[in-house]
Amino acid sequence: MLKRLILASALMAGGSAYAQENTDISGANFQSGKADSTLAALGKQAAATGNKLVITAPAEWHAKIAAKVKAGGNADVVLREGFYENVLVRIENKGAAAAAAAPKVADASKVDAEKAKAEAAKAKADAERVKAEAEKAKAEAELEKSRAEAEKARAEAEAAKARADAQQAAAARAAAAPPAPAPAAPVAAAPKAAPAADADAIRARFEKTLNDGRTADGNLSVAALQSGDTLYVDGPVRAVTRREGRRLALYWLDGDIDVRRSELKPLAADRYQVLSSVRGEGTLRKEFAAGATTLAAREPAAGAPARTALEKSLNDGHAISETIEPSKLKSGDVIYVSGDAAAVVRRLGRDIARFWLVGSLDLQQAGLQADGANKYKVLNDTLR
Repeated sequence: MLKRLILASALMAGGSAYAQENTDISGANFQSGKADSTLAALGKQAAATGNKLVITAPAEWHAKIAAKVKAGGNADVVLREGFYENVLVRIENKGAAAAAAAPKVADASKVDAEKAKAEAAKAKADAERVKAEAEKAKAEAELEKSRAEAEKARAEAEAAKARADAQQAAAARAAAAPPAPAPAAPVAAAPKAAPAADADAIRARFEKTLNDGRTADGNLSVAALQSGDTLYVDGPVRAVTRREGRRLALYWLDGDIDVRRSELKPLAADRYQVLSSVRGEGTLRKEFAAGATTLAAREPAAGAPARTALEKSLNDGHAISETIEPSKLKSGDVIYVSGDAAAVVRRLGRDIARFWLVGSLDLQQAGLQADGANKYKVLNDTLR
């Protein structure tokens, strides 16, 4: 029994070493100054023992409390905000606080170490992810570059093939052309055909000046020319530009074309505007017509190119079976000419009639008005 009492006394004595003492000062005593001596005494005691004073009070009292405590001694003071109008002073034993804080510090250090380890692992994972994304982006860029180079090579190969085909076709046409008859008198020697190297140089110059250095979009036949196209002529090379939306496309023209045709309007030296589709034999512009102003029109044979072209453009490809003489033409009729074939379009109320013109017609008489290439409007009913 005596041993138990001694053990209990020892435990109580040890516990008191870690005990914390609290002093509660009412707000009235603090504000009246009655607690000034108490605060000074607590400050003096804490300064002497090295203990810490933890004081909880309204924030607006903190400065005054600190001054009163410091008046007693240079104590270690911690001020905390309280919500009640009183001053609670707690004396913390320095040794007990350190002993109590040691496990917490150790735990905090362990937590910090774990946290640092986790952050390091996360940073490593992020670095690996960034590296993987960079390698993926690099691989995609290299793949895109390879595709672009392959596309460029394909386009250049197609352009080279198109030029070779055009040169081969031109050579075949030249070989198939009948020899020119011997001249009756000596004439100047005809210029030699431009070599392929010169033609390539001309094409390169056209691509640079007309297409910003890009390769041409392909080849066009003469029959594929459209109104609004622009034709450029330089030696053996014929270049065509066509507006396609906001883009100006460049093509090479396959086949020969007589630049004197009425479907072509001169714009400058070796540059022409296409006024309409180029079909059949056609007619020459007035400056080259050598005074020929009379049209000897006849109904074209079935399947003739001129008949097929006019029926397609004027009658949706359906046959035109009626004929009309020049003396029967009326004001408002429109005549479309293709060689010796001429189709007449007449509006009858809401309907439209179409005829083949048969007979001789003076295209320069006052009752006719030219309205573009190979198109004439009838102005009165007295044509001859």
